Amino acid sequence: MRKLSAILFLTIIFILGIAISDIHNVYAKVFAKVNGTVKSEDGNPIEGAKVIFVFEDGTTFELTTDKKGRWRKSDLRPGQWTIGFTADGFQPKNITVNLSALKDNPSIDIKLLPIPESPLKLGDDLYKQKKYQEALEEYKRVYSEHPELHLALEKIGLCYYRLDDLEKAIEHFKEMLDREPQSRETLINLSSIYFHKGELEEGMKHFRQLDEESLTDPNTFYNIGILLFKNGQIDLAADYLTKCIALDPGYAKGYHQLALVYLNKGNIEEAKKNFQRVIELAPESEDATLARKLLEQIK
Repeated sequence: MRKLSAILFLTIIFILGIAISDIHNVYAKVFAKVNGTVKSEDGNPIEGAKVIFVFEDGTTFELTTDKKGRWRKSDLRPGQWTIGFTADGFQPKNITVNLSALKDNPSIDIKLLPIPESPLKLGDDLYKQKKYQEALEEYKRVYSEHPELHLALEKIGLCYYRLDDLEKAIEHFKEMLDREPQSRETLINLSSIYFHKGELEEGMKHFRQLDEESLTDPNTFYNIGILLFKNGQIDLAADYLTKCIALDPGYAKGYHQLALVYLNKGNIEEAKKNFQRVIELAPESEDATLARKLLEQIK
């Protein structure tokens, strides 16, 4: 009996030893903590800057700076971390640090440099103000000084387009494509000009060079659909307007134009359906007012 009691006692002691060892392991875990600031080159704090932590195994944390540009992070595993700092209007910066859990880590104080102003900014500002002739001269000046800045060619082409000099616009868009054959914006602009001129085959030749799946702006398909519609390409117009509203099911103008296309095709039921969507989406709009009138007429 005494022998059995001794065995039970030793067993209990062994189990308790394991439990105590496990508890010790849990409480033995220690974490690193670190803090710092993000400021501009002249020392002003940057509020809302992103601080992104990436551990060597891929673990990621993200936080943002406060009004004084400060940030703090605790409960980090000790070891090597890559920390990235980003803020609107500033060049991003990455650093790699080894964080310790056994001693205080030094403050990480970062200064971000501003993103250099584009030489095209003045021309862009003039273009936004619809001062197309002045913008044109500015873009030409920049391109003469920076011939490696191919984007200026597209900007020049856009100015000529706005000034209704389509041949000059085409010339500069094509020059841009010679240098950057896959420029998406240039292909869109060039195809739009040809549609505007009624040269549909030439327009589609350039538009088909685009990867349509990569186009996420419904306005692109809407504008192409409108130009095709104006040039009597009813089926193609319906196709592109359908793609427009597939990208943005709330695009009321897309439904309105698609309804008009179906009306021209003689598909009254589809026209009604799309006019009704316009009324549902934008009941106070001019398109909705016209849709109601047309629905009354085609009942």
